[in-house]
Amino acid sequence: MREWLLMQAQLQQEYAQPQKAITLLELVESVFGESITSGLMLCQAWTKTGELIKLEDKVDLLLAKGELTCEQRAAVYYCLSQARWKADDKVGARRAHKLYLSLIQSLESNDEKSIS
Repeated sequence: MREWLLMQAQLQQEYAQPQKAITLLELVESVFGESITSGLMLCQAWTKTGELIKLEDKVDLLLAKGELTCEQRAAVYYCLSQARWKADDKVGARRAHKLYLSLIQSLESNDEKSIS
């Protein structure tokens, strides 16, 4: 049931219905507990709806756990930079975007090392 609800939430995001996705994802987290998957999906949805406070709270929780991969951390900072930009927090947006870029560069250097 959890996977089906997550899939439905993803479909709502793709159909440009982030508020419906948020409702489903909050249901998933209340019934099944928080997870990285639902947390990342909520970050994406809250970015689209401009719910900066909820997004920042979720970002803090996700980053505090320390279980995120480099790609997932980059995605979190990207969402945060977009939401802060929309909220007219240019300084905060630039800070988050800088962290996003540093993570992307780190990923690219790791890819180059693995190819050599």
